[in-house]
Amino acid sequence: MEKTDLVHLIKKRTEERNEQLLIFCRDLLRIKSYTFEEETAVKRVIEEMEKLNYDNAYIDEFGNAIGVIGNGPDVILFDGHIDTVHEGDISKWNVDPFGAEVKNGNLYGLGASDMKVPGAVMVYAAAIMKELHLDQGKTIVVSFSVMEEDMDGVALDNILTYSGYKPRAVVICEATDLRLCHGHGGRSMFRVTMPGIPTHCSRPEDGVNAVYEMQEIIGRVAKLSDGLLAQERKNGTIALSKIESASASLNAVPYSCSIYLDRRTTSHLTPRLQFEEMDRLVAGTNATWEVVDIQHKTWSGYDAVMHSVLPAFDLEEDHELVAAAKEAYRELFDEEVENFRFKGTTNGVSSAGKHKIPTIVFGAGVENMCHEANEYCPLEHLEKACAFYVKLVANL
Repeated sequence: MEKTDLVHLIKKRTEERNEQLLIFCRDLLRIKSYTFEEETAVKRVIEEMEKLNYDNAYIDEFGNAIGVIGNGPDVILFDGHIDTVHEGDISKWNVDPFGAEVKNGNLYGLGASDMKVPGAVMVYAAAIMKELHLDQGKTIVVSFSVMEEDMDGVALDNILTYSGYKPRAVVICEATDLRLCHGHGGRSMFRVTMPGIPTHCSRPEDGVNAVYEMQEIIGRVAKLSDGLLAQERKNGTIALSKIESASASLNAVPYSCSIYLDRRTTSHLTPRLQFEEMDRLVAGTNATWEVVDIQHKTWSGYDAVMHSVLPAFDLEEDHELVAAAKEAYRELFDEEVENFRFKGTTNGVSSAGKHKIPTIVFGAGVENMCHEANEYCPLEHLEKACAFYVKLVANL
C-alpha cells in the first residue's frame, strides 16, 4: 500500500473510532483509581480490550491490565499508568473531578492528562493496528499499568521481567502535548540520619540535639543545590523534601534527626557517582545515609518494592525509533514534531533506564495539567495521538 493511501486510511479509521474512544475515556474518568486502588478501572480496561477484539487481554499477578495483539517476533510495547493522585483541594476545581465533562473542546477530569485519557488512546490505537493488519510479524503489547504515581517504573519493570515479552521498542504514552520526548532525567531518594544524645529539655547541656547537628548537613545540601542550579541543570538538581526527628517526648532533646533528599539526575550521573556525592555530604559528621526503599502492596495483593535510584535515559536523535516517530508525525500532519524533555520521570526509568530498551514518550494531554485542579485533555489530541501510534508501528 502506498504511504499516502495508508495515511488516509489511518486518519479515516481513527476518526470513525473517535466517538467510541471518547465514551471509553469518559468511563475511565468516572472511576476513582487512586494509586493502589485501581482494581475497578483495570477491569474496565480489560472489558474494553475484549470488546475491541484483542487477541489476549488479562490482569497479571501485579494487577496490571495487559492487552496483546498479534504473535510475531517483533514486539512493540505501549505503556500508560491507570492510577491517579488524589484530587486535592476540591474548592480549587470548577468541575467535578469525576464528572468527565466535555466543554470548550476539552475533556475534564482527574486523569484527563495524567493519564487515563492518553492511556485509553493507546488501547484504541492497537485495535486499529489489528484492523489494518499492521500487526503482521509483530506483537503489540499494551500495558495499562498500576501505581506509577508513587512507584515509578516498578509495575512496568515487573511486566518486562516476568511477562515473557521482550520488546525492541517501548512507547510511554504520558501527556506531552503531542511533542516527542526521547530522554528524560532520573530521580533518586536518599535518607540522611543524624544521631543525638537524649536528655530532658531542662538539661539540654547534658545531651546532643540531633536537629542542631543536622544543620551542618542541611547547609551542605543548600550549597550543593545552589551549585547545581548555577550549572543550569546539566548535572541535575537536589532538594531537601522532608525533615523529621525522634525524641522521647515534647520535653526531651531529639535523639535522632532525618532528612530526605530528592536528587534529580542526568544520564551520566551513575549510581556510583551519586553515592560518592552522598559520602561527601556526610563526611566528617556522625550522619549516615541510605537509599530510600518504598514498599507497598498492589491492589491485587502483590508485594512491591521501589529501590529509589531511578535512572535517566537519552535516546540518540538518529536512532531508528526516533526517526520512525518523526517520520510518522510528518506524514500525518505535514509538519515536524516538536522535541520535548520531561523535567520529571515516567515509567521510562524502567524500560530505558533499567532494561536498556529504546524508549520514547509521546501522548495526548497537557503536560502542565498533571496534578492540577481542573485537569483536562484537548479533544483534538485523541485522534492525533491515536493516528500517530498506528503510523509509528507501520513505520517500524
